This record gives sequence, C-alpha cells and structure tokens, in this order.
Amino acid sequence: MGELVAWGLGLGLGYLARNSRTTRWRISIFAFAVPLLGILITLLSGEMFDEPWLVVVDVGQVAAAALIGAFALPFGLRWLQRVARSEAR
Repeated sequence: MGELVAWGLGLGLGYLARNSRTTRWRISIFAFAVPLLGILITLLSGEMFDEPWLVVVDVGQVAAAALIGAFALPFGLRWLQRVARSEAR
C-alpha cells in the first residue's frame, strides 16, 4: 500500500511543482519534499523498523512519480480534455 501512496503523492507533488512560479522554487520543493515524503511513507507504513533500506526505494518512487507528474501528467490531462470535448459534441 505504501507504493501507491508514494506514487500518488509524487504525482501530486510533481504537478504542483510544475505550476510553481520560478525554477528555484521548483528545485527547492523537490529537494526538500521528495526525501521527506519518502521517509514519512516508509516510517508510517512500519517498514522502517523491519527493513530500513526501503527508505531508498520509497524516496526513489516519490522522485520518479514527481518527475512524471511534472512533465508527463500535464500533457495527459490536456489530451483527456480534448477527448472529452470532442465526445461532448
């Protein structure tokens, strides 16, 4: 279940960072939020006490999802809007 949370939060983080004003702000969000979210996901799922190396996996999942959310998700959302408009006509 932690993997779904990591991907969902990462996609949301990436999409929000994409809409931020400056590049410096986007980089600082990624630099602080990605490791923080990965560590919190591992900690709250209880995996940190059994296998602490899973922090690296969760941080990687959040980072990959944030990059997808920043660069691919806006194009996918625009495509869905075009499809919905053409179907509505």
